[in-house]
Amino acid sequence: MKLNYKNIVFLTFGVSMFLSGTAKAQISIGGNNPSPANALEVNSVEKFTVDKTGKIGVGVAAPKVAVDLRNGVNGSMAIGMTNQTAAEAGAGATRYNPNPAIGVQGYIEYSDGAVWVPILPYGKPRIVVMAEKTNNNCTVFETGLWPIGNYTDGIPGRSSTYLTSWAEKLDSDSGQPRTNFDPATGEFIAPRAGVYFATFTFALASSQVNTSFGQNQTEAIWEVRNSSNVVTQRVKTNNGYPQDTGNPPNAVIVGSACTVSVYLNAGDKLRPFVWINVAWDTDKRPLLNTGGYNVLTIVEQ
Repeated sequence: MKLNYKNIVFLTFGVSMFLSGTAKAQISIGGNNPSPANALEVNSVEKFTVDKTGKIGVGVAAPKVAVDLRNGVNGSMAIGMTNQTAAEAGAGATRYNPNPAIGVQGYIEYSDGAVWVPILPYGKPRIVVMAEKTNNNCTVFETGLWPIGNYTDGIPGRSSTYLTSWAEKLDSDSGQPRTNFDPATGEFIAPRAGVYFATFTFALASSQVNTSFGQNQTEAIWEVRNSSNVVTQRVKTNNGYPQDTGNPPNAVIVGSACTVSVYLNAGDKLRPFVWINVAWDTDKRPLLNTGGYNVLTIVEQ
């Protein structure tokens, strides 16, 4: 009787499996005497192994992690694409996104359980906030010339005043929408520790400037508070005007800008405010609400 070669192979494999109870279930394909540490070895150009703890090595004899490709020659790994949502894929999943972003033709994303977060080339993921102010809403928050409270008709003189009611243009983390910035209050809360670059500008509507009560000045100020709402830092820029301009038509536009790089801990708060002394103390000075004068930008470094 002529035996089929495939039957012989199957019979040999079956005997091997039958004897595996005493051989500790080791399998070697394309080689002899597998390592005692491995349950499966496939030898071709590069060795494929599965050790007894379930770790897989490709070209690696003794894998150290779940999938180990560190053979020093061809250790790359291909990641595919998926239409699953980040929640469906689960936190920790990764995928390749072939769609261009910021001039990049494709990038890797990971799931945080809620959204796909891009791992963009040339740097880490970044938080970016942009906003513009086109109204006169503000809040005096410290004892000064004007009472603490909210105002809608201009900036009170000689009083520490938050700029509120911003129009948010962008609040993102690596291209994903976030809520780190509160446009109603103008407050940014850092979601993670790091250095943040922040700048804002403001301009007052054209009117007179005087020195009736000493040197006139317009201060743009960034304030940092910790998660307990305690002030930890204030950075100021002071612009003064050299002389009185008198009443209109001798009116001028005055303003200021403040640019900082500050280290924030997770939960720290960053917020812009102003202090002005350019007109008679009983006056409030409206902002110049056209032409993009009152804007802010915050960028994670």
